[in-house]
Amino acid sequence: TQRANKQPYQDPEYDLILFDSFHDFFRAMQKKETEHHLCRIVAGYSWEWISDPKREKANLSAIDIEIEGHAFQWNQTDKDWINNPKDPAQPLNEIGCIHTVQGYDLNYTGVIFGREINYNKQEGCIEIDPGLYFDKYGRIGADEAELKEYIINIYKTLMYRGIKGTYVYAYHEELRDYLRQHMDSPSKSPALRIIHLADVKPYVNAIPLVDISAAAGSFSELQFHEELTWVEPPFHVSAKEGQFICKVHGESMNKVIPNGSYCLFQKDQGGTRDGKVVLVELTDLKDPESGSRYTVKKYQSFKQTNEDGWQHATIRLEPMSTDPTFNRIEITNPSENILMRVCGIFIQTI
Repeated sequence: TQRANKQPYQDPEYDLILFDSFHDFFRAMQKKETEHHLCRIVAGYSWEWISDPKREKANLSAIDIEIEGHAFQWNQTDKDWINNPKDPAQPLNEIGCIHTVQGYDLNYTGVIFGREINYNKQEGCIEIDPGLYFDKYGRIGADEAELKEYIINIYKTLMYRGIKGTYVYAYHEELRDYLRQHMDSPSKSPALRIIHLADVKPYVNAIPLVDISAAAGSFSELQFHEELTWVEPPFHVSAKEGQFICKVHGESMNKVIPNGSYCLFQKDQGGTRDGKVVLVELTDLKDPESGSRYTVKKYQSFKQTNEDGWQHATIRLEPMSTDPTFNRIEITNPSENILMRVCGIFIQTI
């Protein structure tokens, strides 16, 4: 039944996330397997095990489970499947059941609430469909009420397997709506989780969080520390060399960057920046609105040709705000006057 006046579960030390899209769920689990290893997908037994090697005239290549265009087999071994999947290079191509994970600990567990379990909004209760439950051992001598209790206990067990986190997908939309009251979705989950230094794999499972208030419209000084804070990027961000994250405050870029957003930047490597949003250090100037030397703005360059080729005539740092009172910063003859340094190219908010 629904919990009254309860907020979705949140713990900065543990990821519990509900996915609306199976594609996003599977992609997130692939990312965790790459970063941490020992990550597996498990499900309720609501698909028949067609590829069971022990079946008479078994079709070992048969597909057992299909969800949103993704195809899987059940675990192809019932002995130590966690550590010995059929294809060690692609362990997430198989889905495990309750019998394969009891007694095992995983780093991340992907739990699929299957076809046999749903939520009845009118009655306000969990329901099960016995005709879509294929574990013969769970059905022996059980009436519908006993089977329901048995199935719910299975999902509880599956949810306890992940040490670092549990990602959840429910086959039925009604059940997803119910679970959303108790779990955060990727868009609502905390954007950043600090990783203990011993677990950091730079630019594999972690991106540095630069201690900066690079405020678009209200800035503090940019501060670098020799000992960086490393954070785990969200599931949809793949860490790459040269990336960093900082928080942007203010309203001068609110068409692109909402006030208070964490933003992913790529260290500037030269080349064209025209039309891009950039994090800039103003070496001899200050932002006219804030008096700070650091700003996030849209970069525009106006060039002029000469006998040596071309040079920047003017660089404009344009606000992108719903407030028309913010002014651009304009730098003339920037090649002669070193007045700015591009620190990073904005990639996205996270």
